[in-house]
Parts: sequence; structure tokens; C-alpha cells
Amino acid sequence: MSLDKVREQILGIADQTLKYAKDLNIPSTEVFIYNLSSTNLTDNKGKVDSRDGLSLGIGIRAAIGKKIGFASTTGFDEESIKTTLNLAHSIAKTSPENPMFNGFVAETKTSKEGILDHVIPNLDAKDMIEHCNLMGQGFDSSDTRLVSVSYAVNISWGGYALGTSEGCLSSSLITTYGANSMVVLTEASDRKTAADFVLGREIKPVEGLTANAMKHGLESLGSKAFGGSEVLPTVWKSREAAPFLAFPFFSVLSGSGYVEKQNPWKDKLGEKVCVDDFTLIDDGQNPVQGACRAIDTEGTPKQTTTAIENGILKTFVFDKMYGEAAEMQSTGNATRGMGFGGGIPFESLPSVGPNQMLVKNVGKNLDEQIAEIDRGILITGTPIGLFTANPVTGDFSVTTNDAFLIEKGEVVNPLKSISIAGNNYETLKNIAVIGSDRETSGWPIDAPSMTFKGHTISD
Repeated sequence: MSLDKVREQILGIADQTLKYAKDLNIPSTEVFIYNLSSTNLTDNKGKVDSRDGLSLGIGIRAAIGKKIGFASTTGFDEESIKTTLNLAHSIAKTSPENPMFNGFVAETKTSKEGILDHVIPNLDAKDMIEHCNLMGQGFDSSDTRLVSVSYAVNISWGGYALGTSEGCLSSSLITTYGANSMVVLTEASDRKTAADFVLGREIKPVEGLTANAMKHGLESLGSKAFGGSEVLPTVWKSREAAPFLAFPFFSVLSGSGYVEKQNPWKDKLGEKVCVDDFTLIDDGQNPVQGACRAIDTEGTPKQTTTAIENGILKTFVFDKMYGEAAEMQSTGNATRGMGFGGGIPFESLPSVGPNQMLVKNVGKNLDEQIAEIDRGILITGTPIGLFTANPVTGDFSVTTNDAFLIEKGEVVNPLKSISIAGNNYETLKNIAVIGSDRETSGWPIDAPSMTFKGHTISD
């Protein structure tokens, strides 16, 4: 099915479902229609596995005043839709009132839609195998340290529609393309895994991915023990700085936590929370990003929100209900099971979540930051345990075996597994350098390479 047909179908089903709801005398209804096709192909040692997937269904919220009921169903047949409408209505009748609820989105307004690659829905397994072959060009497959190499290509296309009895009827489409290559290398007793990837809304060049992964993996062999415990600066590559910052920002910028007074930054609006050079934007309107949509999953137009500017907390991000409860407004941040956190969208209620958070580029690139370190640690892989940090105090302790020792401005040697401990909130005030080299991370936050002061490093 073409993308145009997908849009026509989901809007038609949303409109028809609202007509059914009116016939059933449901006072207020919101329907969320979801239709996403995907193909995932992996090539591991010549063994190819290709799997197609289709996620389609409807999530329905029925409201009686401030009482809300929710139900969902797969498929789009008339009987299932009417049964689901009746179930949501009956749940609403017996539900307690939600004092924060003031109705569903009442207008059909849209923002900018992201890039759509109309070739992606037509890719087949043969095409994707060719992409795997392209990934494998340009590296030495005869290297005796190479244990295995694998490739993966993932594509998806489709979208969602949102309709309410108050007058909203709109939709948003997406296409995505991802490719990655992973190598496993061994030398003596040292074993390393390394990977490289591309990700976007349209087909990306994949040549050189395996060669890049191989280069990083070979550089990581021959690791040595750190040998003790020491407070040192840490330098994080762009793709590693992003997930490191994810935990504090996903929690402290949520408007739901602000309203419910569970947010550690609930009293810090207008105050300095980061260093002066730090600016963080939640961007739902950059057309190359997967988060760029015409509407969020309640029907509110997505937007670009500056959450932190020059170190000052300017705002939280909100969906409709929490925005109104805070006497503000929605920032277009309603999400349903998509992106970070997962879940099946049409089976999920709306919640507050990030679009694509972007740390603004500032100054020095990675090499320039390393050159300024007398003694420190370079982080080149995502540590384990990032999301085990204490959400109240911000204390964290993570481990990684993707790190290098820096001495006198030079990368000296790879390290065996080390732990990195500190405090997330103090770390934001101890940023030494914000880099100039932001890359796509695959997380709902992208950041340039960064140098932090005062982390405790130990074996």
C-alpha cells in the first residue's frame, strides 16, 4: 500500500469511527488510528533472516464529563470498532473523575510533516541484501582477529490519524531507514564488539559501516586494567554523550512530573540548572528527524520548544492535559508507546514524552577536547546502567568496557571494564566543554561530544 493510500485509509477509519460513536450516543470520543508496516533483515555469517511486520489498530477514549474510559482493538472491521467504542464508554461510566481532564483536542491544525521517502515502501528483501553487501565493502575480512560480522537493515512506513468528536481530524505519516554492521574481534584473552550505523527518514549511504566498526574494534583490543580509583574528567563521543544525558532530561523536563510535584526540578523554572553555554531544544519540527510530525498523538501540532537556554530552565514539555493543569498549554509532546520506552501505540494512553531533544553545538570537536586533557577517560561506547540512576538525588554508577585512558592530550590505551560514578545534576553544572560535532544517536536526544569534570573512575 502506498503512503497516500495509508493516509486516506486511516483518516477514513477515524471519521467513520466518530460517526459510529455519535450513533451510539457517546458524549465525547477520541479515536487514534495506527498503521505501520516494517521489514527487518539480518545477515549473520551468510544466514539471512527477513521478517515483515504490520501493526494496526485503534485506541479509543470515551469521556463523560471528566470521566474517561479507554479500550483498544486490532484491525479495522466494523464490529470490532463498535465493540471497542461501547467498552470504552462503559469504562468511562464507572471511572472516577479526573479533575485535570478538560476534553480532547478540538481543532484540526497541523505543523510541518517530516521527509517521506516513497521508495522505502517498495524495498524488498533482495534490495536489502544488496544494502548489506554494500556495508561489507572496504574492510579486511581475512584479519585473523575477526570472529564474526553481521549486518541489519530495518525499514518502516505508515502513520497515525487522530479524530475527536470536538472537531479534530488529522494525520501524520513517517518513513524510516536504519542500517548497522557489527563485528566481534578477539586477541589473546581480549574480546571486543564494535558497530556503526546510519538512521533517518530516508535511505542513507551505507558504504564503510563495517570498515568503521572494524577500525574501532581493532583500536579497542589490548585493553589494560585501570588500576585503582580516581576522580577524573571524562570525554564522551557524540553518540555516547546523548544517552548519558537522556536519563536526567527525560525525567526533569516532563510536565507531568512538574504538575504532580514529583519532578526534581519542579521549583527551578527560571533558575540556572546547567553551565552558561548549555542550550537544549525539544524539536518536533526538524524534517530529517523521526520526531518531526504534523501532529502529536493527541492531535496537537508539534513544535520546537527551547527547554533550557544558556543554562536557564525555561519550560517543561507538556501534553494537553498536563499543559492545561499547569496553566500553560501543550507543547506537542503527547506520545503513545513510540520511540523511547516502546509499547504498542494504539494500546497505549497518551503520556508526556520527548520529541527529539537537541543539545546545541558550541565549540571544540572531540580531538580538540582530548588534546586539553592532562589525565582523563574517553568514553566510546554506551555504558551499562544509565537508567539505574536515583531519580531524586541524581546519583549514578555505570560500567563500560568501551573506554580509553587519556594522558597529556593523547589517547594512551584501551581500558578493561571500569565504573563511572557521579551525580547527574551536578554533572550538568560541571560541563567543561560542549562540542561542535553532534551526530544522530538513535535516542530521542542528540548531543555533541562533551567533557565533564569530577567523575569517579574505578576498576
